[in-house]
Amino acid sequence: MRHFLPLLVALIFFAPIVSHGQSSRWEAGLALSEMTPNNFNMLEYSATAVSGELSWWHVFQDDEWWVVRRKNPAFGIRGSFAFIPTGIAGHRLGVVGIIRAPLWKRLDYHIGAGLSGYTRSSYFTHDTANIFISTLISCLIDVGFDYCLNDRLSASLALLHSSNGMLNRPNKGLNFLQLSLSYRLSGPGYRSLGTVSELPHPVMDSRHEIGATFQGGIVASRDLRLDGYYPCYDLSLNYQYYLDPVVAVGGTLDMWYNGSHYRLARMLDESYTFPCYVSMLGFIEGKWDRISIKAGLGPVLVAPPRVNIRFYERVGVYYNMGKHYVGVSLHAHAGVIEFIEWGYGFRIPIK
Repeated sequence: MRHFLPLLVALIFFAPIVSHGQSSRWEAGLALSEMTPNNFNMLEYSATAVSGELSWWHVFQDDEWWVVRRKNPAFGIRGSFAFIPTGIAGHRLGVVGIIRAPLWKRLDYHIGAGLSGYTRSSYFTHDTANIFISTLISCLIDVGFDYCLNDRLSASLALLHSSNGMLNRPNKGLNFLQLSLSYRLSGPGYRSLGTVSELPHPVMDSRHEIGATFQGGIVASRDLRLDGYYPCYDLSLNYQYYLDPVVAVGGTLDMWYNGSHYRLARMLDESYTFPCYVSMLGFIEGKWDRISIKAGLGPVLVAPPRVNIRFYERVGVYYNMGKHYVGVSLHAHAGVIEFIEWGYGFRIPIK
């Protein structure tokens, strides 16, 4: 099961890549990155990694309103091999699905997620005090900026993160601050944003929506006194307001459960064993055809007294089918991923 989860992250990105008015582009790249464990107390394990990359892109270049609004976005698949000299987790193989779109003139931004495999995980090392990747396959997140140097060359600065979302432990995770240079092998060249005149967007029946999302997954406790896997799930009641047909802001009331937290409270015989956290989250959601990305931050209103971090974050990728959607999200506290959730939701327009 834990090997299947990251694969679906990538598949959700690629499901809608069947559309008219698009063309393909191939790129090859070389990257240098500063790799550090996801732990500020272990910077002595940092190293410079060298990567080779091959990317395949579908570039939207038609005159549909959402394409113009998104400034001709591109959906891509990128495969990479990273040579890590210190070998603390071996070398990295990775594949990610990426959404890329212009931000300003020649500057683009990209958001990607997929999976990574390391040639020397905990299955091949006995250094139990310093296990950085504890599963053969982990999630790989890629967020960054790209600058179009000319019609063929593009430079990128990105942050990559590998971990398994605590599906196995210990798992410190690895971060890569990466600078890369890509060369277009074939297909259309890079486009400067320039002065794109926006088409009038479709008339909206309603700018308001209410709905609900149910998400669930499994988690391993960060407390080493607990072994095994525990269920986690949450119910979100949602409201959102569309600024236009592809950008919305809103909020949720979340009631969520982490089985490992509840089990630890029972084991420690704590008087507060209310199993459900209650929290609120404000979010922004952007759509690329059927794909949407939602990111939010908010306070935790009800939690056990020993929970010191009273805010949380969630980033999700969803595939929309009319009023219904399915997707995957990362649930985190102060940037530390607690668990990965898969979910279903529905939206109801209101006048």
